[in-house]
Amino acid sequence: MAFEILGQIAADVKCYYCGHVSGQIIGPKGGPLLITHFVPRPGYQGQPVRPGVRLRCERCQGPVFLEDTTLIAPVETKLRPRPAAAKRAQAA
Repeated sequence: MAFEILGQIAADVKCYYCGHVSGQIIGPKGGPLLITHFVPRPGYQGQPVRPGVRLRCERCQGPVFLEDTTLIAPVETKLRPRPAAAKRAQAA
C-alpha cells in the first residue's frame, strides 16, 4: 500500500551580507513558497511584506535567500487508487 507524506515546508529567510535571519517562509510541501507566506521572527522591525515588493534583510537591507528548508507538521495519508485503475483491478 502506498503512502503520501503531506505537510508544510519552512525555509529561513537569511541575508547574503550579514547572515541575519529575518523570519521564515512557510508553504505546502510540493507547492511554491510565496512571499505572502512570510512569517517574521519575534521582534521583527523590517518593512511590511507586500506582493510586488522585494523582501530585504531587516537589519542591513541586504538581499536575502532561503536556507535550512525543513518539513514541518508531516501527516501520512494513504494514496487512493484512480477510478480507472480500480475498475481494471476488479475486471482482472
